[in-house]
Amino acid sequence: MKKFSLILAVVLFLFSGLVSVQASEAVVIVNGEEVPAEEYEKRLERLKYHVANLMEIDFSTPEGQEWLQVIESRVMEELIWETIFMQEVEEDGLEVSSEEVEEAFAEYKQEYASQEEFDNFLEEAGFTEEEYRELIHTNLLIEKLLEMQVGEFSVTEEELKEYYENNIGQYSSGEQVAARHLLYDEEERAQEVLEAIEAGDDFADYMEDGEELGYFGRGMMVPEFEETAFDMEVGEIKGPVQTHFGFHIIYVYDREEETVSSFEEVRDQIEEDLYEEHYEKQVNAYFQKLYEESEVEFGEEEMGD
Repeated sequence: MKKFSLILAVVLFLFSGLVSVQASEAVVIVNGEEVPAEEYEKRLERLKYHVANLMEIDFSTPEGQEWLQVIESRVMEELIWETIFMQEVEEDGLEVSSEEVEEAFAEYKQEYASQEEFDNFLEEAGFTEEEYRELIHTNLLIEKLLEMQVGEFSVTEEELKEYYENNIGQYSSGEQVAARHLLYDEEERAQEVLEAIEAGDDFADYMEDGEELGYFGRGMMVPEFEETAFDMEVGEIKGPVQTHFGFHIIYVYDREEETVSSFEEVRDQIEEDLYEEHYEKQVNAYFQKLYEESEVEFGEEEMGD
């Protein structure tokens, strides 16, 4: 099931099944099968809710209207996508047992720490448990279809090593330092605190004026702060360093040099990445073929018009 997770993630979170919905108006007709406008609107509202909460978007603003057009297009495309796939499922006579659905349901549920957390997810996503099971049922049927239609994938050890060598930057972590800092509006006050620390005061005693930054790499802090921090030795305290935030006293307490994971350490990850990339390409090609062979007619309610 894992190899399809990337491709079917949207299905899992947005689709709630076309078969059970009844409506008088069709937003799109795919090979003679009407997709109700009601279903389009339901999915559109669900996705709008998630995007608005995740990205804090107000759909009444010009930016929000641009996002709305993208969301409307995405929902329409996915309705067509799912309808075509499910028509193929029916034609091939594929079935999924209740046991398979319950097993997958339990697997997804285990990703949440408690029943309450899972219930909160369902509520936020706009599903009942039964609707979520129906969603999983659709997901499993499409997975079976793809297993039948998409070719198997194999990769040689030489190909894995070649990919590693050509993309070694993906498997390296740059130099990092771990630091705390104190921040003051006035340079004079920052200098007073620095001298007190150099005279024996504990840096931690002043942390009410500062912040624990933890580990960070280059490009994550403002230039003046970064340049100073990366030039410091572990255990060193330096300041005042002026940035547009104010005057900083910096304490570097650890450093990690740049590391590159060996091929052996990331071999399985490379194989998995290439496997998913292969399946994504194959599924896209398969869908494109089906789409070109399909008759798609948009209704009056298309894209909210």
